[in-house]
Amino acid sequence: MGFAGESLDTDGIATNPTASMYAALVRGELSGTNALAASQQMLQTLMESMETAVFWKDLDSAYLGCNRVFARFAGVEPEVLIGMSDRDMPWADHDDFPAAWFTDWDRKVIETGKPHLGIVEQLRSASGEYRWLRTNKVPLTDLNGEIFGILGTFEDVTEHRRAEEELQRTLTELDDRVRQRTQELVQSNQSLRREVEDRVRLQAEEQQQRTYAEALRDTAAAIAKSPDLADVSSEVVLGVQRLISNDLTALILLEESGPELAEHRVGFGYDPVDMTTPIADLSVYRRLLDGGGVTVLDGPERSFGPAGSVVGVPLRTADQVIGFLVVESATRGFFTTGHAERLGAVADLAAASISNARLVARVSEIATTEERQRLARELHDAVNQSLWASALTAESLVADLEDHPELKEKASRLGSLTRGALAEMRTLLLELRPSELTEVPLAELIAHLLGAVEARRTLDVAVDLQPVALPEDIHLTFYRIAQEALSNTVRHAGATSLEIRLTGYPKPTLVISDNGSGFDPEANAPGHLGVQNMRDRAAAAELDFSLETAVDRGTTIRIRYVP
Repeated sequence: MGFAGESLDTDGIATNPTASMYAALVRGELSGTNALAASQQMLQTLMESMETAVFWKDLDSAYLGCNRVFARFAGVEPEVLIGMSDRDMPWADHDDFPAAWFTDWDRKVIETGKPHLGIVEQLRSASGEYRWLRTNKVPLTDLNGEIFGILGTFEDVTEHRRAEEELQRTLTELDDRVRQRTQELVQSNQSLRREVEDRVRLQAEEQQQRTYAEALRDTAAAIAKSPDLADVSSEVVLGVQRLISNDLTALILLEESGPELAEHRVGFGYDPVDMTTPIADLSVYRRLLDGGGVTVLDGPERSFGPAGSVVGVPLRTADQVIGFLVVESATRGFFTTGHAERLGAVADLAAASISNARLVARVSEIATTEERQRLARELHDAVNQSLWASALTAESLVADLEDHPELKEKASRLGSLTRGALAEMRTLLLELRPSELTEVPLAELIAHLLGAVEARRTLDVAVDLQPVALPEDIHLTFYRIAQEALSNTVRHAGATSLEIRLTGYPKPTLVISDNGSGFDPEANAPGHLGVQNMRDRAAAAELDFSLETAVDRGTTIRIRYVP
């Protein structure tokens, strides 16, 4: 028999109120069905009075019951919930907490036999609202200690979690404010450091300004005292160092072949400095070449040294730019427009002096050329004609002295010497007009040299001079080496025979060989400087050069052009 809501039949005992029933249960006055019914009703009343959701499941995670809090959250009546699973609940399709999430926890409790408390999870309620829950699950056991299901409870911690998130946002905002304030302090310190650096720089500039006028005067006097371009370039660089504090000064001149580094000076400790850096690659040069005028650069991409700051100005004469002055400093932001103005003042002086030095050199060159041409004309018109007449006279004497062998021999020797002098005169005339050396065929030039050699010494000469076509610089190098080799043969070799061959196939080649005394090529003996000159000329023109000689074995020199 069960208890009604108002009374309890207890085998003849008078009907009692519900409170009396619970008191009788506590005192142990009830037993059997009545005690069980009273216990169940008491348990149900307890669960219904709780604000915590309560549920229990069997071993297959099927719901066996729940209290009203859980039923409202799930949106089903407690009686309907029996037999349903989490796959039937509103939260079954949650992306992060699907039905398998809950059944996995049920299995862990059943398999381990241990409670799992404080499981944080998010569920979607029957109303569609997502709530954060803290769940506890414990195993249910029978009187024999066998697990037959689980009992679970959860409480809504959404507001608590929101409070935690709000606290975290507050902490994050606080961190951001601290970080921002720290950054402001760092920037303030950097600003203060820059202010200190600016003051130091201003003091340095003030000191420079006091000596500026005097230094500029001294520089102008030094630059103007010499018409030599090398001296002017050196004084320009020294003048820049007097006027502007820097780690490197460079004077760049624009020549026909391109920009060239005419002069430079490097300050102590400014390393590494690569003065072989192509000038066309320098950042300041590209800016200046684009017509940038006075240029100040910080952190240039390419510079001579580890520059933090660079300033450059053009050297102008009239409307023509003839070069640039460039200074570098390892300190970023060091140079200002004031430095550029000072550099520009030196550039104006330098441009005028460099232009004058070039004009002086050009005038001297023109005067030298004109003097050579005058000498060439006079030698050709006077001495050369006299030698030609002497050669003809000597030949006539030889023909007229057939009956006088002794005089004939002397006349023949006189004719030979005269022809040799004519050959040397032709060579001298060519040397006085250097441009003509590249216009006369190489075979003809060498023939003139041979004529002079034969006039000086009696040699058995074997000649094979074929026409060859060579670039002008190679043409001139072949001629100079042949000139040096034949001169060495006449002066040092003591040879009786000489062979010279000029061939163009397969590669242009010149071979000069004599049967003279030869020498030890490893010995550094006086008189062998000419051999080194020939080596240097060949190396500069990128020619193949070989020397074969030994004491008393003669000498053979071979050069070959391999384009």
